[in-house]
Amino acid sequence: MKKALIVATVFRFLNFEKNDIKILQAMGFEVHCAMNMNQGGWLSDDGSLDWMGIIKHQIDFDRKPFSRRNVTAYQQLKLLINQSDFDLIHCHTPVAAAIARLAAVKARKRGTKVIYTSHGFHFHKKSSKKDWILFYPMEWILAFFTDMIITINNEDFCVAKKLRVKECRYIPGVGIDVHSIRNLGVDKRRLRNEIGVPCDAFLILSIGELSARKNHIVIIEALNKLRDKRVHFAICGTGDKKSEYEQLLKKYGLEKQVHLLGQREHTWVMELCHTCDIGALPSTIEGLGLAGLEIMAAGKPVIGANVHGIKDFVKDNITGYLCEPHDVDGFAGAIKHFMEDKNLYDLCAKNAEIMAESFDIKKTRKLMVENYKYITGEGGHESHT
Repeated sequence: MKKALIVATVFRFLNFEKNDIKILQAMGFEVHCAMNMNQGGWLSDDGSLDWMGIIKHQIDFDRKPFSRRNVTAYQQLKLLINQSDFDLIHCHTPVAAAIARLAAVKARKRGTKVIYTSHGFHFHKKSSKKDWILFYPMEWILAFFTDMIITINNEDFCVAKKLRVKECRYIPGVGIDVHSIRNLGVDKRRLRNEIGVPCDAFLILSIGELSARKNHIVIIEALNKLRDKRVHFAICGTGDKKSEYEQLLKKYGLEKQVHLLGQREHTWVMELCHTCDIGALPSTIEGLGLAGLEIMAAGKPVIGANVHGIKDFVKDNITGYLCEPHDVDGFAGAIKHFMEDKNLYDLCAKNAEIMAESFDIKKTRKLMVENYKYITGEGGHESHT
């Protein structure tokens, strides 16, 4: 039987790869996964994907690029690859992808194909010179050990085409189930009561871990600037910034307006997308922004940071509003704008729902089938570069 290996830094990233796993299995591959299953907290293996029949391998990846633990991870992964004779290796997340491509050098000489899906390069138009100096040369070198690079936003695709890689392709993210989200039956009053938000409040929703990268703090600062008790902000996610946010909310007196909801079940979060008024996606780095697209699929505008992935679907006064990542005044103004201009809100809400269809899972699934067939020689030789 043909064998494929999916590599990612932490186990829970595989929640984004269920579609790829199903495609590979349908193509006759035995699917293996290599990741750190013991990272701790919600990132660890909780057994929720055991039903997929994947073969799991513990690799001691550290999310910090220059951690000594990644030397051990390289040795572990190299041993696994050299002993297992994989036909295909599909790697994700920057640290794991770099290690995997180096570990697979010998295997590629034997015919193993290596794909890297970038979920957002660390070097982009808004990143610092330091990031370009540090990460671009690394990616340029690693491209020589890669058979296909897949990007999920247009800015990264333009950069990837300049790398020395055999094949470069674009897909619109991992895909969202637009039909499923759009047709959810939701009791708005019940759900708002559940999280302590008045039915007549203007509710902003963010979905993502409480981290510096997700940058929820700029929305908290915007609420402090607005000083409008009608505005509430709900965040679904957990992370290392929780204590800092709680202290800041107490300092600003926003404990009753900002709701840290923790990690929640996906269907419940999708119901909340229908319950909010707008979404917020203020990340400093975002390969695409799946959460923002899910909120749009529920027919809600999104205010987002003006960074590479988010720009693909958040368009000023069309589907939402873009601000610089740390522009508190800009985000405060965007919130107020949508609260006061109903005509603009209705237009953006309608356009947001239409925009989400471009990122539907059916489209991404079709493209990934083509990518896998191309790289394995099963689908002809047409290049999409």
